[in-house]
Amino acid sequence: MSQKHDIDKPAEIEILPPESESRPRYRSRTRIWIGGTEGVKVIKVGPVGAALLTLASAVILAMGLIFFASAFVVLLPIALVVGAIAYLTGAGGNPFRRGH
Repeated sequence: MSQKHDIDKPAEIEILPPESESRPRYRSRTRIWIGGTEGVKVIKVGPVGAALLTLASAVILAMGLIFFASAFVVLLPIALVVGAIAYLTGAGGNPFRRGH
């Protein structure tokens, strides 16, 4: 009988107070947080800043090239061994051989 009484009873409204300014306004469920309305600041880069930016870009590019070159050096012998085994075992077949 108490279940029927609970169904007939209207739901209570919960009013939450506004958040205080001392706490951040983002919720734990969202990953996007907007901190203000300043927007994007565009600044002029001086000669020293441009040189440092160019140097940093060159270092990152060199590291990427070294990574890919070392991966090629490591994988090349493996590919050659697999290719030699396939050639010696005839795994690729002979497209010029006539079937009798």
